[in-house]
Amino acid sequence: MYYRLTYLASSTQERRGDSVLNGYRPLNIGQGAACEVQLPESELYEPQLYASILPMGEDAEGRPAKAGQWCVVRRTDCHRMAVNGEDVPVARALSDGDVLSMTDGQMWAKLKFEVFDDGEYDASLGFVYRKHTHHRRDMLLTMGLAVLAICIAVYALFVLPQRDLRHSDSDLRQFIPSIYHITCDSVYLLRDDVVVDSVELQQATEGTAFLTTDSLLVTARHCVEPWINDDEWDGVSSQAKMSPEVRLATMAETQNRLAGEERYTLRAHCVVSRGLERFDYYSTDFHLNKSRDMVVRLGTEQEPIYWRTIIPMASRRTMELGDFAYVKAPHLTTGDNRVLLPLATEEDVKTLAQSENRDIAVMGYPLNDAGKDGATVVYGNWMEFDDELEKEEGCLQLSVAINRGNSGGPVLAQIGRAIKVIGIVSKADAHADQGVFWAVPVGEVVNMHGNGDQPINTEADRNTFRR
Repeated sequence: MYYRLTYLASSTQERRGDSVLNGYRPLNIGQGAACEVQLPESELYEPQLYASILPMGEDAEGRPAKAGQWCVVRRTDCHRMAVNGEDVPVARALSDGDVLSMTDGQMWAKLKFEVFDDGEYDASLGFVYRKHTHHRRDMLLTMGLAVLAICIAVYALFVLPQRDLRHSDSDLRQFIPSIYHITCDSVYLLRDDVVVDSVELQQATEGTAFLTTDSLLVTARHCVEPWINDDEWDGVSSQAKMSPEVRLATMAETQNRLAGEERYTLRAHCVVSRGLERFDYYSTDFHLNKSRDMVVRLGTEQEPIYWRTIIPMASRRTMELGDFAYVKAPHLTTGDNRVLLPLATEEDVKTLAQSENRDIAVMGYPLNDAGKDGATVVYGNWMEFDDELEKEEGCLQLSVAINRGNSGGPVLAQIGRAIKVIGIVSKADAHADQGVFWAVPVGEVVNMHGNGDQPINTEADRNTFRR
């Protein structure tokens, strides 16, 4: 006799459907490497041991005195543990079909407890010995099948040709429910958190946002802060030639610079939508990395104007690594079976850079396809360039036929058998032929989120520049 614990649901959705078998050994449930059953870890609390499942009494051989009976013992006083919705103060006997739920108020998980009487579970080998005389033969057959499965997997991985990303259209389209349209329609100037001026954009900015497996909604920063770019104003002519949002931005930055204190802030109203879904955000809801920003000194010596931007000066394209924004959005993923986009790790990107296949796909809502339902997919490649230039510029250079509206969309690549996000679409390359774009490496999001949503780069914006 043995039991199985199956993840019915969790706040991270990472382990749903996974299961753990156990017989008569104690089993710990909680956070941290010491626990056999792992629960999602919170950013607010230290890892906890939530509960242990123990046999109810033991005989001389170490087996339960009452065969098939186990109990769950609560091991924390800080967080809630319940069985079938009823809180467990100390301990409780478990029955087949019971549902265990555990939460710290932020992260949660539900586990189903099921008892089986068709054999004995051997934890050291990971096998269930069935109750008949040929259990040894079955065990050998099972081991043989396992070896055969491993051989087939190795053959498929190293011998069979890898699928081309362009032939994985169905795999890409599974992510479409996680791709959103994002617009920005108005900007507010605040002094000490009180609105003193506002403008409605003459033309709403439009872009793309996407949901990750970490429940982050990611986009380009210029999609939520439209004032950091202005291709028409030359920085010298009268302020009347500024766009309204840049005028408010220069007012805020100039007043803060001259006063030596941050009293003025800007806030943009953004709408994230997909089909009938609609969510309202402000730019101040998003996490941004402003550590590389350039504050440009404009105007005249007598009447200086200051403007915060990420538009590169000369070869300082590393500034554009700041063209990303993300907000935590677990409410967009809770109770939904949509497939979220996994972010590539640094090792994933190194693997891709060393491979011959550098095909990429970009998903988004380009303006020329505004009438279509759902996001579009276009294909291109990650361009190769000089190593020194790569280190200097930082962003990913892409050759792909995308249009306005794709900004903030995910750049996808096939790494091994998985499709992952390697970048966030930033802007077109004004110094290159048509069809060349730059993308912020997704590692910028991964590193900042892993650092408690604080920028790791320490380059301050102390220096100012004349345009």
